[in-house]
Amino acid sequence: MFNKFRMQVEKLCGTRAVHLEVPRNQEADIALPCFPLAKTLHKDPVKIASDIAKEISSKMHGSRLVKSVQASGPYVNFYADWNAIGNEIVRDILKNKENYGRGKAKEKIIVEFAHPNTHKLFHIGHLRNITVGETLSRILEFSGSRVIRANYQGDVGLHIAKCLYGIRLKGMKKFSSLDEKIRFLGGAYARGSSLYEEDENARKEIIEINKKLYEKDPKIMKLWKETRKWSLEYFDRIYKRLYTSFDRLYFESEVAAPGLKIAKQALKKGVLTKSEGALIFDGEKHGLDKRVFVNQLGFPTYEAKELALAELEFSEFGKIDKCVHVAGPEQASFFAGTLKVQEQLNPKKFGGKQFHLVYGWVSLKEGKMSSRLGKVIEGEWLLDELKKEVLEQYLNKQKYNEKAKSDIAEAIAVAAAKYYMLKIEPVKDILFDATQAISFEGDTGPYLQYTYARARSILQKSRKKPSKKIIFENDEISIIKKISGFPWIIKKSAHEMKPNYLAKYLFELATLFNEFYHAKRVVGTEREEELLVLVSCVAIVLRTGLGLLGMKPLERM
Repeated sequence: MFNKFRMQVEKLCGTRAVHLEVPRNQEADIALPCFPLAKTLHKDPVKIASDIAKEISSKMHGSRLVKSVQASGPYVNFYADWNAIGNEIVRDILKNKENYGRGKAKEKIIVEFAHPNTHKLFHIGHLRNITVGETLSRILEFSGSRVIRANYQGDVGLHIAKCLYGIRLKGMKKFSSLDEKIRFLGGAYARGSSLYEEDENARKEIIEINKKLYEKDPKIMKLWKETRKWSLEYFDRIYKRLYTSFDRLYFESEVAAPGLKIAKQALKKGVLTKSEGALIFDGEKHGLDKRVFVNQLGFPTYEAKELALAELEFSEFGKIDKCVHVAGPEQASFFAGTLKVQEQLNPKKFGGKQFHLVYGWVSLKEGKMSSRLGKVIEGEWLLDELKKEVLEQYLNKQKYNEKAKSDIAEAIAVAAAKYYMLKIEPVKDILFDATQAISFEGDTGPYLQYTYARARSILQKSRKKPSKKIIFENDEISIIKKISGFPWIIKKSAHEMKPNYLAKYLFELATLFNEFYHAKRVVGTEREEELLVLVSCVAIVLRTGLGLLGMKPLERM
């Protein structure tokens, strides 16, 4: 609706509309700076602003969303009729409900994220990866695109061989739970990794196990399949907990052989070259690093496997417009090299369509969780600790049954972890503060959930129907202005692939609503029917926004 107001302003300004801007920290809704015009007209910009304001004021009839036009120094300020705009926005929201702000993009986009390796623990970095990837997927879908969620998981390679070697040392035993199996795998991997660095004989055996994995040796494959299954069950449990599912699970084991084949074809085409028995990409010609695609032993590296993965991704789902790889900063050189090779092999299929979305490192702030500092921080462990803190600090005193307490605490813990990782631009590192993350006040996920629950509580207490029209007061106009920007913030978040824009927007909306809540009573007042409209709209936008961030809107807390 604000766009309609802008269009009316553009019509009034004519060719001068190219200079329009949305001013910061001013009451005006749109401003026309006259400095550029002063250069071409050779006049004082203050005089130009005064003349334009008079000219436009005389022809404003028919521009019902433009309330007034005023000159202010070298600017022409345009003021919207927020009662007219506000009522149209309200009607739009109440009519479309959870579809308010939905876009009409028609792209088909693969978002590839999560990427845990089997036989290893799902750590806090994976938690941020899956949070960013899932939220981006939801935002892109809401923008109108068809999104394919893909997950490329490492199930072969040296790390697997280290784990299998560690298992051989201890021997297999019976386990009573999945947690026991995962702890066993973690211990085996730690043993194998240490011995690989410290013991030359162990190193040779691990390399031999890795070779047998690629050769599909029956004895090794039996142990590999069983332990791989444990890891996948463990990952599935975490995906469900984070409200994530995938359209396609890719595995290193399925792209190793075809990756080797494509690398050899790339050698014939001159894209790769031979160097000391290995196949490499001489990236220096393109301002990039050298990358090895087939090592001296003849095994395909991650780079070669990535070539086969791209072929699968771009062939299984029809024409793909974009493929986004959510991965850490340590993968920057890897993606720069492999994407360049793919473009050279098939520019029409891959050229300009693949992107590396970098997310920063996550570490824990010292405090209650300091026992984990210097260790691998498991994603599930963090969620469990947050849930425990939420129960102790907020819910154990509430009169809910135990299941309800557990369910609410789980939803709050997941929201706390996710929001803390989403409110910051993906590329930036995070120092995770658990105490701050679970707070019901400030820039947190639980604060957004609490605000939504507060809005829903007002609506449930009232027995009246919302009014069909509302005359907004100043503080209410601030909320309407913020709500009007929801479609734009969705478009911006999708276009720039930055979920932090949406997180910040929802926090600002929640803050405005809570200020309104503390200043005004709704139920039992003369304006109850009018104010219920505003509360309903805030609740709808918050619910939609929470869902897009991958967080559960709670009716009670």
